[in-house]
Amino acid sequence: MSNLTKWSGIFNEMVDQFGLLQTREIMSAWAGLKVARIGLKQNKLDLLKEKLAKLNLQYQISNEPVFARKDIGKGGWSNKFEERPWVARRNGDYLVYISNDVKSLQKAFNSELEGEEEEFGEKLGIPACCIDFYSKNLDKAYEKQNDFVPLVLKNTKELHSFNFWNNYVAQYFGYSLLSFFPCSFNCNESARFAQNTYDLINSILPIQASQIIHFQKQPILYTEYRGIYLFEGATCSNESVYLEDATLHATVPKNSKTLDKILNLHSITINGKDKLSFVDNAGVKSFIKSENIAFCTFK
Repeated sequence: MSNLTKWSGIFNEMVDQFGLLQTREIMSAWAGLKVARIGLKQNKLDLLKEKLAKLNLQYQISNEPVFARKDIGKGGWSNKFEERPWVARRNGDYLVYISNDVKSLQKAFNSELEGEEEEFGEKLGIPACCIDFYSKNLDKAYEKQNDFVPLVLKNTKELHSFNFWNNYVAQYFGYSLLSFFPCSFNCNESARFAQNTYDLINSILPIQASQIIHFQKQPILYTEYRGIYLFEGATCSNESVYLEDATLHATVPKNSKTLDKILNLHSITINGKDKLSFVDNAGVKSFIKSENIAFCTFK
């Protein structure tokens, strides 16, 4: 068996066991692109240790679990941790730090423990411009659900048609090459990091790599509290996106009133970064202006 076949087999198993996004992080650590940090329930730690041993990777596990506060409208996703001393430890997530180098692993672990955000970000492979953007906007994002999508959009010069390599919003649907918030949707440094991650994944898991690229090219409507919507196969023309032939992916339940409205849309037009106009299938127009929305198109 060739080494490529061996690695492909291990990582394919990990996709099934831990998900594509977690596997992407482990793979990146294995290739030396970064130190990875993932969160896992206690009952999966032994399985992870077994896989990391096969990959000859070093790891360190947090002594105490963290508890994720689920974001409203995002399908169980969480961008915040909180303390819950009254909750059983097994219900929390243990943070696992992973690297192919012991020194890098210890530096990353200690820097987060000591609150050294910049050094920790560097170990995670985050570009300096994105670390700086994160630090400057952290308090503002934390006031809500600690999600940076509207802030990233506001910091992006263009109004639409962003660099698809930077579509980290697709992570809500299980596909993304970035594990951090880029400083803008056209950041060259984060796009370069995403391309390196793609090259790695494509060399071992080409089917999954192709799926990631496909979903990163789709337009996404983000709302802070009423769901996130990916329009697979939609047609983009300048400021307008036509949805008649699109397959809708949503983070809200099927009985959501907002989902019903989105399903009845014919098109969305971007009038500004916080201004959108909608046309439904009956031709009725409506408008919304809010700092809690972001419509992102990619090419």
